[in-house]
Amino acid sequence: MKYKLIAVDIDDTLLNREKQITPRTKEALLDAQKNGVKVVVASGRLPFGVRPFAEALNVFEYGGYYLGFNGGAVLNSKDELIASTYLDSKYIEPVYDVLRPTNITTMVHKGSTCYCDRKVNAYTHVESDVIGIPLNPVDDIARFVDWKLNKFLLAGEPDELISTEKLLKEKFGAELDIYLSAPWFLEVMPKGINKGLGVEKVCKDMGISMSEVIAFGDHFNDMPMIEMAGMGVAMGNAEEALREKADYVTADCDNDGIAEALGKLLV
Repeated sequence: MKYKLIAVDIDDTLLNREKQITPRTKEALLDAQKNGVKVVVASGRLPFGVRPFAEALNVFEYGGYYLGFNGGAVLNSKDELIASTYLDSKYIEPVYDVLRPTNITTMVHKGSTCYCDRKVNAYTHVESDVIGIPLNPVDDIARFVDWKLNKFLLAGEPDELISTEKLLKEKFGAELDIYLSAPWFLEVMPKGINKGLGVEKVCKDMGISMSEVIAFGDHFNDMPMIEMAGMGVAMGNAEEALREKADYVTADCDNDGIAEALGKLLV
């Protein structure tokens, strides 16, 4: 199989645990692009937080793509939005009603700005610190939001997130997609929006099939693209459930797992 697209998650996949792209991993992805293979950087982060990694990999020079909000926003190398999906506003109030009595911080994004409620826990600032954008606290998220919302991002203690995930799925599981993207992050997304379908939209724009895609990931929100890609690659540090679904398990993110796999798959 001649692969034409490489889809890479960011945290603990493209980046090692020091939040860096290692020279070997970067070189492998640059070499692939020089040989005509496109790259799409796929993340749950807002597009503003994904773009710097696409830029670091020369995606714009080589005509690649980047997607944010777990596939809720798909952009090409001209920064054009080729696909976007939003939460139906009717869910904002009832979802937040479930979250009000918890210790979980609720975050929403508008452009390059992130707003949150006034509940603070040990994980509240993880995303804002990593991306480098401030959090803007407001009194009532549900009443504050007056724009099209791509998702809710929830931050909190892993045990409380697991119990809250179960409760949200009982109430909204048939209508919304709800899943952990890290032990301390829970995502509430429009139904059917995920990285796999986001990458599929890239394939449609390129005129290729998902069978021509190599996808790399480590966590539950990477599962759809790992399952849908022609070659789904789990990092050595991936969740066990993801490793079981993958076609190939490579080295972990601290040992150039992407470079190792590409050295074997792009021959």
